[in-house]
Amino acid sequence: MDNLDEFKAFLKTIPSIKEDVLNHRYTWQQIYEIYTMYGENDHFFDPYKNHSVDFNGVLEIIKNVDLNALSSSLQSIEKVLGVVSNLIDKNKENKW
Repeated sequence: MDNLDEFKAFLKTIPSIKEDVLNHRYTWQQIYEIYTMYGENDHFFDPYKNHSVDFNGVLEIIKNVDLNALSSSLQSIEKVLGVVSNLIDKNKENKW
């Protein structure tokens, strides 16, 4: 694997760095140069490695949720749980 492929593989482990490139804080060239000169363990990458949750990704998922479908699904689950609860109650009454 050449250096560029290693760099690409490394970037997949820290996807949050993409936001800084899109916001013009850094260029891919600058990040690549830091990677090739100092390696992936350089302190430059520490803030990106410490982010365990990609909040932008979570927000995108939340934005794409169909609230009507979610509500409908929850109502269906509620009905099923009601039926199961009734069956359990009837079963208990029959044992007494």
